[in-house]
Amino acid sequence: MAAIPIVLVLLLLSVAVALEVTSVVVTQTLVSQSQDTSSQAYRYAETGARDALVRIARDKTYTCAIEDCYAIDFVTNGCMTNDGCARVSVSAGTGTVGDPKVITSEGQVRSAIRKVQVEVVYDAALDGEITSTVWRELTN
Repeated sequence: MAAIPIVLVLLLLSVAVALEVTSVVVTQTLVSQSQDTSSQAYRYAETGARDALVRIARDKTYTCAIEDCYAIDFVTNGCMTNDGCARVSVSAGTGTVGDPKVITSEGQVRSAIRKVQVEVVYDAALDGEITSTVWRELTN
């Protein structure tokens, strides 16, 4: 009879420890998933910026100055469902040091949004060769 209270206390302690371990595992899993989603959104933003760089390299007069003027779906209907998309715009800058072309690319995966901005400068002869790019991530 005297052992029953001791067994009950040990059982309650075991349940409490098990619940705490489960809580930690669930929290770590959620944090990991959030980091993965954010990293994927950043990769999509970079890919959108690289696509715009290719367009500029092919045609130095290329502009697409309205916000989110074109989009790239990385999954089916990615931009409509916000499951995997990059939205890109390219300023009408001349590509000089004083007036660089500016690419803004926003990657989105579900609720994670990351933005990349690239400033593009051509050589002085303006023959279309890109001589300088400055990449930076924009914070919301």
